[in-house]
Amino acid sequence: MSNKKTAAFLVLAAAVLLSNASRAGAVPREQLLGAALLQQLDPVVRSAIGGIYREAYPQYGCERIAAINERVTARRVRERAHPVDAMHGARYYAIAVRVCRPKGDQLELWLRNDTVSAQYYLTGYRYLTQAELRAEDGSRQQR
Repeated sequence: MSNKKTAAFLVLAAAVLLSNASRAGAVPREQLLGAALLQQLDPVVRSAIGGIYREAYPQYGCERIAAINERVTARRVRERAHPVDAMHGARYYAIAVRVCRPKGDQLELWLRNDTVSAQYYLTGYRYLTQAELRAEDGSRQQR
């Protein structure tokens, strides 16, 4: 092999190795988008937990998005209208956020942004029991 071909091969091999090495430590796009969404929802989550537990400075950790559901308001007169403030044909989202409390209990918050201002607000919540958490961990380990 000539020197030019050898040099070109080495440069190409180095480029491939460096591109694979840079991807190895990268965070997947879905995780980055989830973290960005949680950062935007932080004021709503703090307010909701403060109201539920009647705390001025609510504490929580291990927050994660459990589910995101996209909804569309009715576009035609014959379709059954959803009771939302969003304009007809608009999209809105229902998001379930799970958080851990300092004493170990977990809470799932249901948030929605179907208002005209598209701001998220709390629509409901539930406490997760230890049995539910164990069952969920078992189903995750089987996958």
